[in-house]
Amino acid sequence: MKHSARKTKRKAASPDEIGAEVRAQLAPAISALGVTSKNSEFLDRIERMAATLALWGPKINLTAHPSDPDEIVFHVFDSIIPVSIAVSSKILRLNARLDRERRFLDIGSGAGFPGLVIAAAINAQVTLVEARRKRATFLSEAAIEMGLGNVRVQCARAESLDVRDGFDLVTARAVGNPRGIFELAGRALHPGGVLMLYASAEQKFDDIENAGAAASAGLVDPSVAGYDLRHGRQMMNRVVATWCRGQRLHPSQE
Repeated sequence: MKHSARKTKRKAASPDEIGAEVRAQLAPAISALGVTSKNSEFLDRIERMAATLALWGPKINLTAHPSDPDEIVFHVFDSIIPVSIAVSSKILRLNARLDRERRFLDIGSGAGFPGLVIAAAINAQVTLVEARRKRATFLSEAAIEMGLGNVRVQCARAESLDVRDGFDLVTARAVGNPRGIFELAGRALHPGGVLMLYASAEQKFDDIENAGAAASAGLVDPSVAGYDLRHGRQMMNRVVATWCRGQRLHPSQE
């Protein structure tokens, strides 16, 4: 007598369960990165971010797999590791007492990587710029759920921003053409401020065209550092590229 075995469908995890799993995966590694002053607070915030992402993601296509804890963990690590590299290299300096007075600008924030993650780790004033209204709404809701009083969301195209000399750090992830970001960062950063671009290892920033565009925007001291990060079964080769804003020239010298 033949018996037909029925496949039992696995119950989908709830947003809260997804958030808890993300927290469990992140917890053992956060201290070693040396970026967050209060690890438990950071983990609380990211847990709520993951739950909010799992709830909103399927509706507005925020990431490829918004209900997969492994996917979210990858994006969180990919948001915070470049900050850790910049801090250990003394390109970016953190000071728990002074950070609340600093201003960061994240361009094309999308699902909150890296902007919301940085805001969860560092108590600076973080402006998230996102042109797509639904995504901007998500960012605002996620910031509320995460208890972040240091986040401001602007629904606007980056090139339309009126920014002058006010920011300590400008970040952008998955930038196809960096020249527009160079121009914006040149206007937005104060002297000594840092531009940080997140990219794949294949993307080149030191070719003649990009190097010229960065220099024209007043960005100096380029640095590129690579790191490997597991994404599912693949090992991803990632890089963080940074520049510092040089001193402003007097109008007669420009």
